Amino acid sequence: MKRGFRFRSMTAKRRADFQVPAEESDQLVIKPLRKSREVKGTSKQDVKSTILFCNVLSILQSMDHFEDIGPSIVLASPGMMQSGLSRELFESWCTDKRNGVIIAGYCVEGTLAKHILSEPDEVITMSGNKLPLKCSVDYISFSAHTDYKQTSEFIRILKPPHIVLVHGEANEMGRLKAALMREYEYDTEYNIEVYNPRNTQTVELYFRGEKMAKVVGSLASSKPTQGQKISGILVKRNFNYHIMAPSDLHNYTELAMSVVTQRMSVPYTGSLPLLRYYLTQLSGDVEQVHSIDKPTLQVFKVINVVFEQRMVVLEWTASPLNDMYADSVLSVILRAERDPMPQKNVPTAVKVDKAHFKECVLEMLEEMFGRDCFSQIMKGDKMDVTVDGKVAAVNLDNLEVKCEEDDVLQQLLQTAITKLHEAISPVNKT
Repeated sequence: MKRGFRFRSMTAKRRADFQVPAEESDQLVIKPLRKSREVKGTSKQDVKSTILFCNVLSILQSMDHFEDIGPSIVLASPGMMQSGLSRELFESWCTDKRNGVIIAGYCVEGTLAKHILSEPDEVITMSGNKLPLKCSVDYISFSAHTDYKQTSEFIRILKPPHIVLVHGEANEMGRLKAALMREYEYDTEYNIEVYNPRNTQTVELYFRGEKMAKVVGSLASSKPTQGQKISGILVKRNFNYHIMAPSDLHNYTELAMSVVTQRMSVPYTGSLPLLRYYLTQLSGDVEQVHSIDKPTLQVFKVINVVFEQRMVVLEWTASPLNDMYADSVLSVILRAERDPMPQKNVPTAVKVDKAHFKECVLEMLEEMFGRDCFSQIMKGDKMDVTVDGKVAAVNLDNLEVKCEEDDVLQQLLQTAITKLHEAISPVNKT
């Protein structure tokens, strides 16, 4: 409609006294024409000039309503002339050299409109017959699109890094791409990428994915240090990101945080020392809480085990990690209930034996690098390990390994000693 209406407007200004019948068959314009005639009396002068030509136009519903007598102009659709009224009129008029066809817009490859622009001697009708093409064929673009000057000016203002040319004829898009590339070929400040993909061809664009998040609330109360890890909730609003503590959620958003506290009662008839012994085998973080009326043990610093008559009650704040700890504590309680023993026979809690740990370390190093890699005489908790002439200092107290000559050896020893210590020690919540 936009091309056709532009054509009608231009014709209206030049030839209001039109003497040749003008027919309009485009269904997209029939309704606007009727509306234009209805509002003629309330329109401005520049609109009335267009409506004047609208009065000259007559609406053509189909070929049955068309009287092909004398000269006439028909604004027909579809523009590709593959079917419809435009195809029927063309097949009726193309054999007479007094007639003419004006293609007023872009034509797709493989359509009749594109074919007749090459001025063939014959055309094939919809029924399969051949007709001689004797009428004139002209191409006058009335497309409501920008030209190269306007397009290049628009690109110059925006300066986008990527330009994708679509919805156009392949050769013309290639010319436009070449012109744009030439214009910015020697521009050192602006790097442009122009694409003119074929149908179904994929274009991959890469964008920077950096996102900045502002820390607010209690997390921002102290100055951060290099390498410090921050744990909180990431909130996105209007393309802005904020990190805050869960307790500050209601201060900076309309959201509210809910805490789910789990409580589980488990039958238990054993003694508290027996239960503590078994829990100590599971975790090194077993403490007795004295601020609660009933005897209470805290395991992993998050699970409270309340000792009551003929049962124990587990209490913890729900989270994936805490739920896993609670499952482990529950299995230990069931084990203690299944294997009771008198209180006087309850063994002492197992603690990490440093001497035993040293023996395990020496045995592990001997299996890894041989007996000659370390000295049998150790200075406290420190020892040197020599591998291929490279010396690594090992501190068994803080499990620290240093080797300035070989980072791979340092990482290997660090991993081995840390895992060995974890294997022979109760689980601690870190």
